[in-house]
Amino acid sequence: MASAWIDLLDGIKRRLENQGLGGRVGFGADLVALGQLSPRTTAETGRPLPVQRHWPAAGAGDELGRWIAEIGQDLGTAWRQNPNYRAAPPSTGFLDNYGYLECAGPEAPYCTPHLRLGLLLLGPRTLYPQHHHPAEEIYLPLGPGRWWKDGEGWQARVAGDVIHHPPMCGHATESGDAPLAAIYLWRGEIARAAEIG
Repeated sequence: MASAWIDLLDGIKRRLENQGLGGRVGFGADLVALGQLSPRTTAETGRPLPVQRHWPAAGAGDELGRWIAEIGQDLGTAWRQNPNYRAAPPSTGFLDNYGYLECAGPEAPYCTPHLRLGLLLLGPRTLYPQHHHPAEEIYLPLGPGRWWKDGEGWQARVAGDVIHHPPMCGHATESGDAPLAAIYLWRGEIARAAEIG
């Protein structure tokens, strides 16, 4: 598992560097610090989320996807959903096609108060509507999808791309006929969950 963790962090750093963002967005030092952490044992329990049925088709073919899935499985990490969305789902069926697996963060096995690192998963033909949060964010898609950002409109993105959202920047994501998975990194004000709108 330690090898998969280091491989995942190194893979993320390479993708940032390949897009010319290695030093520009400043997540490099955060990834080095994550590499120094040891996982804590957790007693997370929870029922599987419906979206998990889409995982093998969404990202298992990408090396980052394989590593994060191995880490999540080895640590017994539970899949989650944003409590804001559980209280008020943005659309019918959204909660059946949305979830995330968090490996690093305040409540995650790799415990850190400064960063969140995890995997977003959307089922096929799912719109994750415009939302925002005070944390700075990077997405690394593991496959094709459409991504929207304030001032840029919708753009097709694929594995290998890096998507950067400054704090409070509105953004949205939409999967196509296949499910969509993306690694995410949050830093800054990470305690406040995303809000629709």
